[in-house]
Amino acid sequence: MRKALEVFLVILITLATPTVTHAAQHINDVASNVTSTINNFMSSITNGTENVINTALNNLVSFTNYLKNVIYSASETLAILFGIVGGFLWLSNISPYRGRRLVVSAILLALLAIIIATYERASDISELICWWFQC
Repeated sequence: MRKALEVFLVILITLATPTVTHAAQHINDVASNVTSTINNFMSSITNGTENVINTALNNLVSFTNYLKNVIYSASETLAILFGIVGGFLWLSNISPYRGRRLVVSAILLALLAIIIATYERASDISELICWWFQC
């Protein structure tokens, strides 16, 4: 009986080994397909996220440049207006103190316009302000 059991086990192992080997190869193929699918999915998510971030940064830079131009135009216009009105009020003695304050404000706005025109990036202006106030 023992001999028959040993023969049966040898035959069973001989028949089952190719099947198990083939199944293991098939499982490896399925695993590599799943891995490649997950990698493709994650790379598409990464690329999409990078595109969204790059677009947002480009829009932020454009908005910063637009804002810089608006502030430059407004400070230039207000400096001229404050200078004319302040000079008139100060020199005509209608309201000399208010006129002098308007002239000083015009000078400060003109300096602001010069600073904005000189520096191209907003980070340069923030570095200058930080240097001035020693942040």
